[in-house]
Amino acid sequence: MARDRRTHSTIDKLPAKLRDILTRMLVDNEWPEDIKAYYKGVPRYEDLVAYCKWKGYTVSESAIGRFGMRMRTLARMKNAGVIVRDVMKDLTAEKASATQKAVAEIITAQIIEFASEEKLTAKEIQNIARAVKDCTQVSIDADKYIREQLTEKAKAADKAISKIAAKKKIDPETLRAIREQVYGIVQKK
Repeated sequence: MARDRRTHSTIDKLPAKLRDILTRMLVDNEWPEDIKAYYKGVPRYEDLVAYCKWKGYTVSESAIGRFGMRMRTLARMKNAGVIVRDVMKDLTAEKASATQKAVAEIITAQIIEFASEEKLTAKEIQNIARAVKDCTQVSIDADKYIREQLTEKAKAADKAISKIAAKKKIDPETLRAIREQVYGIVQKK
């Protein structure tokens, strides 16, 4: 029988300010101001354990490791959201493609998979929800843009065929059949 995952790690029980410092140490490789002068290089897990101990809290290296994996994954998701928003701000015909929509759907699936496997805090759930919202919006915007482009093409085709029909004196019923069969355009009478 599989064991249930722990719902709260020792990291979750630390004060928010200390968790923020640990996050910056793990994700941004940034030393805290109060010890910055004494250390060089990238903070290691044992450095985070020592920092917590110095602040009066006992935390294991494995807890730091699990927390680090979770924080780096969330940071990647935030970065993915930033990239998605950046791509969508200048939506053009070249960018509005099925590829864009597929990427948003893949990112959303990965976010949902991560969220279902982890026990997350309310703040982490909020960040995940924001990333899902951004990816979903990309997919919606891409669909909307593609539909608008198809509508414009259909209108242009209808206008062109109407001009040709007027010049060639094609009967209106034949024109209607052409619109329906070739362009998928059905006009109301």
